[in-house]
Amino acid sequence: MKLKIPYQDKITLGYSLARSAHFAVQQFSLPIFEFLSTGKNKKLSALEPQRIKAAYTELFRLLKKDSENIAKGLYPIEVLKPEKVTEHLRRYPRIIMDGYQISKRREEKNQQDFNGEAQEFLKELPEYYQRNFHFQTGGYLTKKSADLYEHQVEILFSGAADAMRRLIIPLIKETYPGDGEGLHFLEVAAGTGRLTRFMKLAFPKAKITVLDLSYPYLKKAQDNLHEFDRLDFVQGAAEDLPFQDSKFDLVYSCFLFHELPLEIRRQVVSESFRVLKEGGLAGLVDSVQKEDVKEFEWALEQFPVDFHEPFYKNYTMNPMEGLLTYKGFDKIKKDLGFFAKAVVGQKPFSS
Repeated sequence: MKLKIPYQDKITLGYSLARSAHFAVQQFSLPIFEFLSTGKNKKLSALEPQRIKAAYTELFRLLKKDSENIAKGLYPIEVLKPEKVTEHLRRYPRIIMDGYQISKRREEKNQQDFNGEAQEFLKELPEYYQRNFHFQTGGYLTKKSADLYEHQVEILFSGAADAMRRLIIPLIKETYPGDGEGLHFLEVAAGTGRLTRFMKLAFPKAKITVLDLSYPYLKKAQDNLHEFDRLDFVQGAAEDLPFQDSKFDLVYSCFLFHELPLEIRRQVVSESFRVLKEGGLAGLVDSVQKEDVKEFEWALEQFPVDFHEPFYKNYTMNPMEGLLTYKGFDKIKKDLGFFAKAVVGQKPFSS
């Protein structure tokens, strides 16, 4: 039977597919620059035709679901607003040059290559954070890294990163269906504020406290979100929140937990529980885990090989649903899309 897609959905889906194709082209150009930097051809054994087909099938399903969520009014079409073409085009040559440096670090297994700007912040940070995640220049500790990060992530996921981030919004809307009036959210490890933007569009009247451990990334988030009101920016760690008990209606994160050691993951969930009001929600968007999608197990094994992700394997083997339940949350809900999953749990009311 032919799939029927409403006209409005066709417009949004068509735009998302075109955007995805654009980033996919950029993705497939990067091995060329890796060869130029290392003199080696990147092994493509993981990219067997059936795996590519399965991956792009799931990508299409995610983008279709994203278009349907827009049509349902779960978040507005403004989430698809593109950046200025000139800014995008100016950034790509910088990404190519950075890709050259990333490839050299990967070849040399050098995960602690920091320039003077990054060195200024190192002594204030926990040990697990003192590394070049993904072998990227400056780790999460320079203005350049913050400027390039979102573009690099979209290349990695063929333009699907934003749609993956938005997986969490429908789960939150089940409990908080309105515009967020009277609600106070906390986003931990907010990075450059990409998910914060989508949350403000979905919950325009909510107050959001935006927290990140990196000063350059937090500053970038302030710049990116300058048009929104009711935002506070705080530098701090998700495992040691500088807030009183029972303060927030929602604590959430995006692409955080796979970059943390297990004990720190436990601390983050405990801290989220502490600062939430009774009935409040804890949510996350992150990588799928081992039991989520059998057909992507090859990717879960390959990712920490290609990128410096020392805690990723352990993350894939310890379901976040179980950790939330263990730390006291109930009514656990989840949704999957492409290589990501969203999980939301509720802090119980006192009996």
